[in-house]
Amino acid sequence: MREAGCVGCPPLNVVGTVARAFGALFFACAFQQQLMASLYIAALVVALACYAIHRAALPRVEDALAAEVILGVDGERGDGDNAVPLPPAFAHRGGGHDAPENTLAAIREAKRNNASGIEFDLSFTHDSVAVLFHDETLERTTNGEGPLASITFEDLRKLDAASKHPFAERFADERVPTLEEGVEECLRLGLRLILDVKEYDHRAVALVDELFRKRPELYRRALVASFYPQFIYALRRQNPGIVTALTWRPGFVAYEDIENLRPRFKSSYTKHLLARVGDWVLDRALHGGLLPYLTGASAVLICKNVLSAEYVRSWRARASMSWRGPRTHPAEKEFLRKV
Repeated sequence: MREAGCVGCPPLNVVGTVARAFGALFFACAFQQQLMASLYIAALVVALACYAIHRAALPRVEDALAAEVILGVDGERGDGDNAVPLPPAFAHRGGGHDAPENTLAAIREAKRNNASGIEFDLSFTHDSVAVLFHDETLERTTNGEGPLASITFEDLRKLDAASKHPFAERFADERVPTLEEGVEECLRLGLRLILDVKEYDHRAVALVDELFRKRPELYRRALVASFYPQFIYALRRQNPGIVTALTWRPGFVAYEDIENLRPRFKSSYTKHLLARVGDWVLDRALHGGLLPYLTGASAVLICKNVLSAEYVRSWRARASMSWRGPRTHPAEKEFLRKV
C-alpha cells in the first residue's frame, strides 16, 4: 500500500533520503566553494602583507661596518681564515659595581678596568634634557625623590649620584651627566658605546639623529639599542647609517623584572593576559626574523637568563649577530665571550 500523497510519487522515506543526500551534497559543494574562496583570500592577504613588509623593510648597514661597531678589534680566536672575532666586554651602565652607574666616574673606572666600551641609558628630564639615567625614579641611585620626568635638569644636577653606592665616599658629589658629556668622555678615552633607549620617545629619535650627524665618528663607534622596535624603525628611517640592535627578554611586555615576578598590570588580569599575548607575538616576530628584517637591525641584545651556546648558534645561523646580557662574574664573562 502506498502512503498518502500524489499518485505516482515515490514513498516519503525515499524522498527523505534523496533530500538528505541532495542537502549533504549541496552543502558540501557550498562549503568547498567557501573553503576555496577562503584559501584564495588568505593567499591574497599573505601576498599583500609580504609585499607591504618588503616595501616597508629598511636595509641593514653593511656587515663590515656593523662588525666594526659591535666587535671592534678586541682579538680573534681560531687560525687563518677560520678566525672569529671575540665579542668585546662592555661595562653595563658604565660599570655600576665599581662606581656609581651611568656617571662619568663609572666611564673612567671602566677604562681603567680594560673595558672595550660603555653601555649607558638615555632618559629625559622634565625640561627635555637628555641625561644618562636608568630608572624612572630617583630614589635607587641618588638622594632625590620622585620621577625623573618631573624634575628639571638644574635641580637634577644638585643631587648626588653616588649617595646610594657602596663607594659613595670615594665618589662623593658625583653628578648625573648629560648624554653629550657621556659621549664626549667615551670618545676621549677611546671607548665604544652602546646607547640604550629605555622608552619609545620621539625626542630620542631626533636627538640621536642629531648627535650622530654632529659627531660622525659615532657611525663607527656607537650602537643604538632598544626594547622598542618602533623606535629602531623610526630612527633608521631618519638616519639609515646608524648601526642598531633590538633588545629582548622573555616577559618584557607583561613583567617589570627579568625574573618575571612583578607584573606590570597587577590590578587587571585582562591587561596582564593581553600583555602575555603581546610577549608571545613579540617573541615570534623577533625569532621568526620579522623584526630584524623590518627594522634592519644588525644585532640582537639578549637577556642573560636565556643565553646558551645553542641559542647563540641559532642566531648565527640566521646571519644575525647576537649579544649577551650583562655578566659580572669573571668566569661567566670569559665563557660567554667564547661561545
